[in-house]
Amino acid sequence: MLAGGKLFRYNGVTGHRGNPAVAPENTLESFASAIGAGVDFLETDIHLTKDDVAVLCHDATTGRTCGEDRIIAESTYAELALLNASTNFNAVHPATPYAPTRIPKLEELFALLRSFPDVRLSLQPKCDRIGAIVDAVKRGSFESRIAFNDGNAPWLIELKKCLPGAVIFYDTTGTKQLDQGIELALRCHFHGIVAHCASLDSARVESIIAAGLEPGVWTISSEEEIRRFLAMKVYRFYSDDPGLVRRLKGEFR
Repeated sequence: MLAGGKLFRYNGVTGHRGNPAVAPENTLESFASAIGAGVDFLETDIHLTKDDVAVLCHDATTGRTCGEDRIIAESTYAELALLNASTNFNAVHPATPYAPTRIPKLEELFALLRSFPDVRLSLQPKCDRIGAIVDAVKRGSFESRIAFNDGNAPWLIELKKCLPGAVIFYDTTGTKQLDQGIELALRCHFHGIVAHCASLDSARVESIIAAGLEPGVWTISSEEEIRRFLAMKVYRFYSDDPGLVRRLKGEFR
């Protein structure tokens, strides 16, 4: 298990795209809200624009979150910055509309996190430009606070090779990938397995723990499901409602 010590928070609560329960996903506002909710890691998705700016958005296009559909890899950052990243959030939450937000740059998230030195950042690569992602982390001097999470093992292996101090979470989808992933994670010096909720049961959690890896689950945001996985001894939760996970973890202890 990764020791938090005095340097970092360590509570097993990852803000999945920030805190989408209360703010538009993958925005600076959402990340700030997740930090306030007490997460130990923020999780976000990284793309490169046409002009090589590292930006934070889950999808390869902007239509779902911003309403106006643009391909990120074929757009400049100046073009993306004109979009309103609150569009989808406001459609889902019409009673509590959010002020306009925008797709942030990775460097802007680094700047926010410099005010919270006990919080770390997990990046999920959404493009194959691993070298450019590594360079962006190094330019931000974030090598000591960076993690990566994904289900693409070759990408994670390359990232670990380039940034040996990075914490690696292997995100698995089905039971086969999960079962095979334990040996892979050990061989490649990954930190933990974060499994899709549908593939995880008590026996598999015990296998992950027995291997000396951190057991995690994605993406869990309902009280019933959080309690169910806590009872299985799952430690790390990727959640759209990290404040709820923090509260229930506190009660579970």
